[in-house]
Amino acid sequence: MRTIIQSLKTIVLASVIGLGVAYAMAWTGPTQSPPSGNVPAPVNTGSSAQAKSGIFETYNDAYFATLGGKVGIGTTNPGEKLDVAGNVKASAFLYSSDVRLKKNIQKIPDALGKILKLEGVSFEWNKNDKKDIGLIAQDVEKVFSELVSTDKNTGLKSVQYGNLVAVLIESIKQQQRQIETLGAEIEQLKNNSSQ
Repeated sequence: MRTIIQSLKTIVLASVIGLGVAYAMAWTGPTQSPPSGNVPAPVNTGSSAQAKSGIFETYNDAYFATLGGKVGIGTTNPGEKLDVAGNVKASAFLYSSDVRLKKNIQKIPDALGKILKLEGVSFEWNKNDKKDIGLIAQDVEKVFSELVSTDKNTGLKSVQYGNLVAVLIESIKQQQRQIETLGAEIEQLKNNSSQ
């Protein structure tokens, strides 16, 4: 059985190298023998989880890495469960939002006032001079600290842009109430002046 497992590992490694991989990951071995004198199994039979460690690197400088249960694409030091250094393309991104997953639900107070404290900016990225637009994480953190995350490995900050939609919706509603109030006041002034 061990010979078969070793042969399978060799085949997988050869296949990976054939795909242009510079570094290969290896499974850690089982932490203990199976019970009742059974032959060693090809999977972990102990109480500790079986895990991979190492880096895959391809020809075109794209690489895949695992570190402490985190996966990195384009980075060897992932700071989140999935950390992609580059663009991600998908047909949809779904956010968990069911009310059954939430507690202490409250309306966002003075959403418009908070939005007015943010400043949209244009800028160029240091790494490639690519022009872009967005927000500065440190500025957002002063207004919405819950929307900013700090990478424990690098100290770099990220913004949950998608969650700003809730604030924008509430600020539009606040503006709409102001518009309706002003409209009513203008109508009242028109009526008073025509009398």
